[in-house]
Amino acid sequence: MQDHFGFRPGQRPPPPPGVPLYTLITIVRNAVGSIEQTLRSVERQTYPAIEYIVVDAASTDGTVEVLRRYEHLISAWCSEPDQGHADGQNKGVRQANGQFIGFVYADDWLPDNFVETSVASLLRDGADFVFGDMDYHMDGEFLFTISGDPEYRTRIHYRAPVMNYPTLTAHRRVFDGVGLFNPAYRVAPDYEWLFRVDRAGFRGRHDPAIRYHFALGGNSSQYATRSALEVARALCAQGANPLRVWSYACVRIAFHAVDERLRRYVSPAVYARVRAVRKAISG
Repeated sequence: MQDHFGFRPGQRPPPPPGVPLYTLITIVRNAVGSIEQTLRSVERQTYPAIEYIVVDAASTDGTVEVLRRYEHLISAWCSEPDQGHADGQNKGVRQANGQFIGFVYADDWLPDNFVETSVASLLRDGADFVFGDMDYHMDGEFLFTISGDPEYRTRIHYRAPVMNYPTLTAHRRVFDGVGLFNPAYRVAPDYEWLFRVDRAGFRGRHDPAIRYHFALGGNSSQYATRSALEVARALCAQGANPLRVWSYACVRIAFHAVDERLRRYVSPAVYARVRAVRKAISG
């Protein structure tokens, strides 16, 4: 029987004085085959002041045993049931002590300079948050890169612009200003939060030097469809034009269905080429 426990300290040493603390959060459930790659990418980070928090949703496949082997990387962690993606993220943010907060999700991994580059970008420009570009991989093979949208504010009032949420690092003042993620949104709490962030007057900046490695897999079409529906619902709740919002959502759902068929029935290389053409046409 799997033991469950609340947050407890890991073994990460304290950061050097005078260096802004960065809180990096991983949420995970049953990722024994990939969590070690995520942890190793955290271990290789060049930034010297990282608080690393891991929120495990009561994994039963050996993930907890892997976490125990990497306690030297972790500042605090837990393994206990939660109420979904947003609940797990909120647990991590509540534990965070850093001036800056970011995420790396199980199955994914970071370039060695991810945190260092993100902090430098925030300190250089005074933005409330920064985001970058995301490299997509499937079955260990690189597929394509999706670049963040520098002009995201021209589109965020009717759609989810390309902000590559996993690449995003936010100043603590953003969470203090708008609060945590809304658990009512099961698959798109990140973008619902970003809509609130924008309407609260916080401003972000795209920095192409920030990169993130995303592992594509699972029921991506089903997830993408549900996400498009939740994004539309969240935008309407924020006062966006329903006709424009739902029209765009329907187009996105159709494209997601085509993407899923391609991903299932053609090689990764062909899928990447066809998807690149489609993205050039549809945005």
